[in-house]
Amino acid sequence: MNSRVKIFKEEPGFIKLFRLFKEKYRSLGRIGGTVGIKDFESHELDSIAGFLGVPKEKILQKGTISLIDFDIELANTGFEDYTLLTLLEEFFQERIWTKQEELEVAQEQEDAFFQSIHHPELGWWIEWIRSKGPDTRWIWSLYKANKDNLREKIQTTCKAFTLLPKEGEFERLPFFSQRITGNPHYFDNNEIGGKLFVHCLYVDQLIHGNTEVVMPKSVEELNELLSEYRIMRDDLWNFVTCQGLLASSNGEVHPVWKAAALTRTVMNIPMKELAKIDKVAPVIGKKIWVVENSSVASTIMDRVPDAAIICTHGQVRLAGWRLLDLLVAENCILYYSGDLDPEGISIANRLKERYKENVHLWRMDKKSYLESLSSEDISTRLSKLDRITSPEWVDVITAMKETKLAGYQEALVHEMIDDIKGLNTTDF
Repeated sequence: MNSRVKIFKEEPGFIKLFRLFKEKYRSLGRIGGTVGIKDFESHELDSIAGFLGVPKEKILQKGTISLIDFDIELANTGFEDYTLLTLLEEFFQERIWTKQEELEVAQEQEDAFFQSIHHPELGWWIEWIRSKGPDTRWIWSLYKANKDNLREKIQTTCKAFTLLPKEGEFERLPFFSQRITGNPHYFDNNEIGGKLFVHCLYVDQLIHGNTEVVMPKSVEELNELLSEYRIMRDDLWNFVTCQGLLASSNGEVHPVWKAAALTRTVMNIPMKELAKIDKVAPVIGKKIWVVENSSVASTIMDRVPDAAIICTHGQVRLAGWRLLDLLVAENCILYYSGDLDPEGISIANRLKERYKENVHLWRMDKKSYLESLSSEDISTRLSKLDRITSPEWVDVITAMKETKLAGYQEALVHEMIDDIKGLNTTDF
């Protein structure tokens, strides 16, 4: 540091003043404006007034010091070879960047970072990250902490997305991770790679119109999201319950399914076994009755043991989707019935969107809702229904918003049994 500039380091007033000058310059992007002196001690102003050659009382009366005035005065104080900016940079021993310059440099660095990720087919995800929405804050924290590490993780996630299991094929998460990275734990949900992979899948769902998807907070939500991409975290606990169905593989009827049909046995079929078959159909006809609630399904199975009935146990998991996909591939008709609350409507609507005319809503109309009312208040959950815009839901959703109560399948079980038996002649 120049010896002339060192004298300012010995004066607390100048140290404080130059810090204020620095921030004012950074904020304005030029030498200009004023800084206040209300926090200066009297002795600190003495040295400043002496340097500027003005009475301290004049500075106190004004209450501020002008950056331009100080810059001009340098020529009269033996610092004619300095501007205020070069003086400040010499004083702080650094280049002083304006905030605008810092933003421009940061933007250039961001551009270079994302341009170095050579996966244009995942541009939609990269742009989502670059938008800096609330769900990406943790990613930007990683960016600030270690850009190179984040780049490698994003590159690997992009690669993984392009190498997802093919339609009709399923892969356990550790084996998928091993195939992509050589590390079976790379995409574990507590690893950065796993979190980025899940975020990528979440964004893919959103941009393809699944407005009900959420960033997984529970194991169930995580399993459901991964299952959409044919990746299994647990293929034993992930199961669906059914009766009255026959499955086959490579043209051969599966002996276990055949025995269950002959003995009217209800089966819990894990995804592990569903992955082995390639065709399913009802023992009789083309109708399948799909029920959300397990106790309701069990009651119906007792009364109608020959009917083709499936229980999804609430949200449809991978095993459920696999079974329903195979049935729809055989052009079967699914009669779906769920609880008449926001969550139940959302599940049914998702099935309708996925299988279109192959799904008929069963006891999910306004009349059934009013007949199944409970005392449970659902007013805080009604906003979930705002995402559902299909005209077929208008009447029941309107009634639900007016009543603000949940309707449950248990109240309709006898009508449902009669529906399956063919005793009801009216449309349901």
